[in-house]
Amino acid sequence: MTVVPDCGLAPGMVNILAQLGIDRCDSVDSVRIFVGGLPQHPEGPLNYQIVYSIEGVLDYYTTLSWIIRDGKQLQMKALSEIEPIHFDAPVGELEAFHTAGGLSTMAFRYQGKIPNMEYKTLRYPGHAKIMEAIRELGLLELEPVQVKGTTVVPREVAIAQMQPRLTKPNSPDLVALRVVVAGTTGGKPITHTFELVDRYDAAHGISAMMRTTGYSLSITGQLQAEGAVTPAGVHTPDECMPGERYIVELAKRGIAIAQSVS
Repeated sequence: MTVVPDCGLAPGMVNILAQLGIDRCDSVDSVRIFVGGLPQHPEGPLNYQIVYSIEGVLDYYTTLSWIIRDGKQLQMKALSEIEPIHFDAPVGELEAFHTAGGLSTMAFRYQGKIPNMEYKTLRYPGHAKIMEAIRELGLLELEPVQVKGTTVVPREVAIAQMQPRLTKPNSPDLVALRVVVAGTTGGKPITHTFELVDRYDAAHGISAMMRTTGYSLSITGQLQAEGAVTPAGVHTPDECMPGERYIVELAKRGIAIAQSVS
């Protein structure tokens, strides 16, 4: 019997792809994971719309994330170390920044084995600085405060104001993903890159976030039932999922992972 937590998109899909890249190298220098759920037609001021729980999004924006850098485990502040990441048109340039959760247990499992490993969220440029300002003003705090004799939780007020403005059921979404594993094979430098841009399925009314999260979970469950997930016990997807087979199953569902080697 197997139990597989963290088997959605991130954590989940990105970890399986990262592990596949690791397995294809003799030694690994770095693992970099980038993923984000985004509107296809962004609107200001955040250029973002809710594609899953806003509570979850704000947790990621306020929680320290674990990474490995120069062989050491570190915790990074959410929304920090912003860098540009370019995808082919029409997606174009996005920004990447640290958020928690995406690595699942990989930063612990590979401490002392892989020198550098990190996960970053993707958004349209400018998003992180706005959210950082909102956070630093205390509007995402969970500690209750008194406002004219009434006790309120700042984050609950922020959610009440943001949620209706960021909920856009008629606006199609996309998921952008890139996993880059750099190392050596046969003594020579090699980089394995996995990339995906998935879009809202208008024919079936299924968002890209639903597709990449739900199909990943479904594939995991079906392979478990088939006996293809080993060994028995409780394992994260990167520890037990057959990566090549997983990519094939995604393709059957219209989710095409582009793979390149350089």
